[in-house]
Amino acid sequence: MTKTILVIHGAWVTPACWDDFSRFFEKRGYACQAPAWPFMDRPVQDLRSAPDPALARQTVKGLVDHYDRIIRAAAEPTVLVGHSFGGLIVQMLADRGLGAAAVAIDPGPPRGVLPSVRAIRSALPVLLA
Repeated sequence: MTKTILVIHGAWVTPACWDDFSRFFEKRGYACQAPAWPFMDRPVQDLRSAPDPALARQTVKGLVDHYDRIIRAAAEPTVLVGHSFGGLIVQMLADRGLGAAAVAIDPGPPRGVLPSVRAIRSALPVLLA
């Protein structure tokens, strides 16, 4: 059985959102990895004050390919866990046959699937800012 968990964050956050989760599983003997999205591997203050313009050009395929390379380089199959947009990435990685198991927590919808009215209403403060 695999003892490695790879967690993938969603939009608007960094890998730090997984710190408590990682500590919980590390205390139980798992190795947890929380790699950042490309162009987001800096401290939050740096990301806020001077975001890398390349981040705005990132694509879904580019993100999935980024994690694909990390997973394929691992010594053993990993359990994939993602939340929100990270959950969508996990689903796409599982579709590629990657991961010992995949957990998508409240995944974002793929292109062509419209969000519910409730989801749109809850996102309005961010979208209208």
